[in-house]
Amino acid sequence: MTQEMTPYVPKPMSRRELRKCYSRFSISVILLVVLTQVLGGVLYYAAARFFPQYYWDAFWGPVLALAVNDVSVYLPGLVIFPLVLRKMPKGNSIPVDRLSLWEFIQAAVFSFGVGYGCSLVSSLVIYGLEHLTNHVTTNVVDSFSASLPIWLTAVAFVLVAPVMEELIFRRILLRRLLGLGDVSAIVLSALAFALFHANLYQTAYAFVLGLVFGAVVLLTGSIRDTILLHMLINGFSVVMQLNLPDEALMIASVFIFLSIGIAIAMFLAVRRGYHMEPGPLPFSPREKARACRRSVWFWVMLVLGLGYSAVTIFL
Repeated sequence: MTQEMTPYVPKPMSRRELRKCYSRFSISVILLVVLTQVLGGVLYYAAARFFPQYYWDAFWGPVLALAVNDVSVYLPGLVIFPLVLRKMPKGNSIPVDRLSLWEFIQAAVFSFGVGYGCSLVSSLVIYGLEHLTNHVTTNVVDSFSASLPIWLTAVAFVLVAPVMEELIFRRILLRRLLGLGDVSAIVLSALAFALFHANLYQTAYAFVLGLVFGAVVLLTGSIRDTILLHMLINGFSVVMQLNLPDEALMIASVFIFLSIGIAIAMFLAVRRGYHMEPGPLPFSPREKARACRRSVWFWVMLVLGLGYSAVTIFL
């Protein structure tokens, strides 16, 4: 984005070393997904084995399940990205400039529109897959949230998830990718955010929201606005799980479709109004894209991540 940047002169880097940067990122995402699943399995087993009185309790059982889920989901990201990406080229500093109220409202409507638009497209694709395979799919996130009391669902998805996910993907990961330029930082952090969900129902939804939230962070230099946006979107999803009257569901549906239309109009109006900083490395966008495509680990990450996301909905 067009901003005043702190000058930074990077060390000389070859095309081979540039390709290694994309490989390092891809390996970090693979480790994130794998360790999340492994740690979750280990912790769930330990909880059932050593704390059965809480694990099967009507009140403490869901609380323990949420605690295990959050530790297994968020701890790996807090550790893996700083460790694996510590040798990534540094990016320029971003001055803090919060969104105004009107800008925040625009960002919120746009986020709702693109998020739910992609969610509808994903649902249509999965509906087609169900008919092709003759298998019924399961949205694992919805299943997990449905197993929790509504107050605990609100804590998990409206408070904990927005803070932790913005910290991991827009504070830690995005900033460590800025040395590759704004485009790479936004797209790669959004891709990691999508694969992290490991759920085809949310892959496209998380990817486009990751793009929007990444752009907001580069505009503002802070994750405070994206945390609030994230809370609004997740909060709306939690409210939609309640037994709402038909009138409220109708209003919510109208809002969703209106936001999709407004988001499309906003994108067409301002898509060329932003300038992405190329970053401090002496490589063109084409050279960076070529280096990414030539990374074997990048394709391994995509195949494994998308494959696992597709498999989980049929389990």
